[in-house]
Amino acid sequence: MKLATELQPDQQPGRWDDHVAVYEQVFEPLSSAFTSRALEHLDLRPGERLIDVGAGAGAAALMAAARGADVLAIDASPAMAARIAVRANDGAVADHVHVSVMDGMALHLPDDSFDAAISVFGVVLFPDSDAGMREIARVLKPGGRAAVVTWTQSERYELMTRLLAAIAAVRGPQPPPTSLPAQLRYREESVFRNLLVEAGLSVNAVVRMEEQWRLPSARWIADHIAFAPGMASMIGALDADRTAVLDAFVAALEEDQGKGEVLLSAIAHVAVARKPSIS
Repeated sequence: MKLATELQPDQQPGRWDDHVAVYEQVFEPLSSAFTSRALEHLDLRPGERLIDVGAGAGAAALMAAARGADVLAIDASPAMAARIAVRANDGAVADHVHVSVMDGMALHLPDDSFDAAISVFGVVLFPDSDAGMREIARVLKPGGRAAVVTWTQSERYELMTRLLAAIAAVRGPQPPPTSLPAQLRYREESVFRNLLVEAGLSVNAVVRMEEQWRLPSARWIADHIAFAPGMASMIGALDADRTAVLDAFVAALEEDQGKGEVLLSAIAHVAVARKPSIS
């Protein structure tokens, strides 16, 4: 299955500008859980320089700075980058988080300038992930470490499986998609590992991570489900069926977990790698 030639909504940085607040509110708690575990693998030491590629609203950058790292957070969405700057300045890590609007596939940064790099659902979403991964490898110092997070076992991404079930309940069985969502290109461990190897990194491990996404209620997530451009596009395409689909989604989730707080499972891989040292 091939990606469509036209960029998907989540691959267009300008479209993320309209989703900053809802993304931070809804999705960041889940991504932060994966980020925390990825940072453990990086084993950052105080004063080390870290680049966060595709930094989103800044959770990974703030978490790394709280561990003592000096962080450069880059994102191609100006609104996302602006939000990172606001959050950093409002916290205790203002001197340790620096922000730049930058294309992760062409970093305007010198070679061998960072001790570590992290990208949580970032570089794997780029139109040219190979170029983005090569750029990460280029700016790492010899011996520098990288932690990259991507989705795996998409059938266990419970939000989407429940939403697709609700669509089928309202519209009937749906045909399979004609193109693979960009987020899922690296769901197979061997393909994901090769992304880093081809960039010149030595992969130490690919670790499976399962997390629970804690949300206020089924109705709350239905009301906030357009937290990313792709989700907004998917919900918008429902047209007149939108209310019926979301009601079916809520009803099924409430039947399983009640009207209060709900937990949705999700699984990701973190690839932990190192740039070879110079002999």
